[in-house]
Amino acid sequence: MLKSEIKPDENFKEEFELLKKYDFRQIVASTFPKVVKELPGPKTKILFIPANPEHKELFESYGVGIYAVTLGTGKIVVSIIPTIENWEEFLPYALAHEYHHSVWTSRNFETADLNSLEYLILEGRADSFANELFPDTQHPFLNVLSEEKEQEVWEFIKPEIHVRNSGLNDQLMAGTSEIPIGSVYSIGFAIIESVKKNHPQIGDKELIDMSPKEVLLLSKFEE
Repeated sequence: MLKSEIKPDENFKEEFELLKKYDFRQIVASTFPKVVKELPGPKTKILFIPANPEHKELFESYGVGIYAVTLGTGKIVVSIIPTIENWEEFLPYALAHEYHHSVWTSRNFETADLNSLEYLILEGRADSFANELFPDTQHPFLNVLSEEKEQEVWEFIKPEIHVRNSGLNDQLMAGTSEIPIGSVYSIGFAIIESVKKNHPQIGDKELIDMSPKEVLLLSKFEE
């Protein structure tokens, strides 16, 4: 999304003016100490920008006014459509999620070419961390799958979860006829929550450095 050229239209200009009214420094100051206390990590710079008009329809289909991404250690970019009302409510959760990615990157990054198991665990750990800090936030995809559908999708993707460059990661995010949109979040979150349920002594500080294979094994997700 960040690679797409922004072509401002009238709505973009209006949204930019709306965002200028917010004190993002204060928003971050009221949220980030809580996040960093739970998971100490690198100094982090956060850039807030209005979302590309080209992607507004996609944001609306997700039902959330924020798209955030971590660009390596200590660099987070948050794109916002302020006319989607829930963006302020979702912002602390999104910051916690992306901060977890930043911390993981600082400690464990080897390649951006993740296989699908690595991708699922990456997103699941970040969502579980954010959800514990901000449990009242309504993430649109955490519970998108019923247990029956979750297992159906898992059985469908399982033969390729250790394969790189299969295209499966994009399918887990964007959806297909067999895989509901946002399944990477729902399945990844379910795996991590299963680990925490079965092993209450294991928290986010321990999980962040575990290999995806070890996490899957501990989760008993396949049983």
